[in-house]
Amino acid sequence: MNPGLSSILLSIRRDQPRRHVGGRSASLLGAILLVPGLLTGCSPIGTAVGVAATTINLATQERGLVKGVDDNLTWIGINQRLLEKDQYLFQKVSLQVHEGRVLLTGFVQKPEDRLEATNIAWQSSGVREVMNEIKVGRGLDFGDYSEDAWLIQRLRLKIMADSQVRANNFSIDCIRSTIYLMGVAQDATERQRVIDHARDIAYVRDVVSRVRLADDPLPPIPATKPAPEVVPEVAPVMAAQQEPLPAAPGVLPPTAAPVSSAGVTQATPLP
Repeated sequence: MNPGLSSILLSIRRDQPRRHVGGRSASLLGAILLVPGLLTGCSPIGTAVGVAATTINLATQERGLVKGVDDNLTWIGINQRLLEKDQYLFQKVSLQVHEGRVLLTGFVQKPEDRLEATNIAWQSSGVREVMNEIKVGRGLDFGDYSEDAWLIQRLRLKIMADSQVRANNFSIDCIRSTIYLMGVAQDATERQRVIDHARDIAYVRDVVSRVRLADDPLPPIPATKPAPEVVPEVAPVMAAQQEPLPAAPGVLPPTAAPVSSAGVTQATPLP
């Protein structure tokens, strides 16, 4: 892991409450905006351009700059916890964060992994809702990743070309040709236009929309975190006792053959 990014993650994971810009550390705000540059290893000029572009993009979104930064902090914090808990989960679970609403996607091997990812997501402060769309099954291969990336790019271009859609208000993910949408739509018509654009793309299997309407209230941040979920134990299935079949009319029911004192079954003489 990039040392610079690692140090940022370690400072962020303390999850100190952040209520307004004035109470937020300037270095922390700068750090979250510098993450794209650290990930790509850009030059100072390239990093500055990337930070400016990220800031402008967040400021022009419906959620605004403050919520956008908070969402990025939450995204990094959850990923850090996934990595600390299990590198497998970190690699297999993908997440989107929008206005404190967390969407988990991906493929894992066991139902326990799904619940573990949900429990980890709830550990970050500011989380309002956790939506678990993780499936149990075969992991993604290179072909899956390539096709998913291509579908995301196709949809992004389609909604950017639609003058009736504010494209930067929507977050897109794709897992094995299923597209997952997050964000804020101005109304139901705009949301449906984005869904229709996704469905019109070849090779898209399904579209899962978690897009919120601008007039819909956000779920409140729970005062106490939900109790950790556990996989219910499955009671062993007891074999049903087989009832003896009724004897046919005129036929005597079978009887156990007598056993001699030597432990050898004696033959029953024929009548």
